Amino acid sequence: MGKGFLIIVFGVAVTLSILIMNLNANVHQELDETLNFFNNTQARLISNSGIEIYLEKMRRDKEMRGTFTNNFLLQGKYDISIYGPDSFMNIKSVAIYDEVEHTSLVTARRRPMKIPTINSALYISAVTMSLLLNGNVDVNGNDHNMNGSPGAAAPLPGIGVDTPADSSFVINNVKPKISKTIEGYGGSPSVYTVNNTINWQEITEDFISSADTVLPTGTYSNGSQFGTAANPIITYCNGNVDFTDATGYGVMIVNGNLNLSGNFKFYGIVIVYGTSKIRTQTIGNNSIYGATILVGQTVEISSLGNAQFYYSKQAIDNAKLNLKSSKFEIMSWWE
Repeated sequence: MGKGFLIIVFGVAVTLSILIMNLNANVHQELDETLNFFNNTQARLISNSGIEIYLEKMRRDKEMRGTFTNNFLLQGKYDISIYGPDSFMNIKSVAIYDEVEHTSLVTARRRPMKIPTINSALYISAVTMSLLLNGNVDVNGNDHNMNGSPGAAAPLPGIGVDTPADSSFVINNVKPKISKTIEGYGGSPSVYTVNNTINWQEITEDFISSADTVLPTGTYSNGSQFGTAANPIITYCNGNVDFTDATGYGVMIVNGNLNLSGNFKFYGIVIVYGTSKIRTQTIGNNSIYGATILVGQTVEISSLGNAQFYYSKQAIDNAKLNLKSSKFEIMSWWE
């Protein structure tokens, strides 16, 4: 009886030991699986986050290409490679977390900038309009190349407005000398009502989100340069700005008043807008080749000296072809 009892106890002890060992093994296995799942998830998160971080960087640095290593994130790290043209960019992210590696590969394209339809050399949209034009003001809707020579595109009105009443106001409130220099479609004075359904708030917000240069209120002179013919840019002026002896290419957005003096030249589209009153003043020798757009509740235009507002399809097409958006379209995301 005693020996039998001992055998039973020993058998139970062995069985319990085996059960405990199996339980411990299962616990360790489950712990390893949980830890492995966490490490893989963390590596995947780091890899995908790396792509999102660099997409944001590429919004501002529109020429960013190459390999960028040892970026630390969430106690891991990742390497990024960016290559290919704007129309088909490849972005590769390789992340490592606790010796677990994860690779993500994205193909994307940079969306082209939406350039508004241009229907006049100088477009004015306002509830209340005020004109004070003196000196030599030349508004010309005939096509010009950026070097000043005649272009081949069809002529547009010199000044475009929203209503017949606005058209009559412009014609009746400019001096005869200046009336003769508003040229373009239909002869002088080339002032016409144009069919414009553009949402200028939406257009300006799109340009602002993709701005290459942001300028606060201030004076910019001494040969300030905003883009080149080969590399036009989007310049956003947030406030009242004064330009003296400056040159620009691309698109300039001014949320405020614009004062031009000295020898200001711009090739592309200048948009001056505001929710209330805006004022545009030119003093000296200033020229804009492309199109000028003034949008506000009240628009004042004052000109002294020599001011030229020339329609230029070449300048507009140069901006349309070369300006880069800060928005991307994701074509594929593999991981």
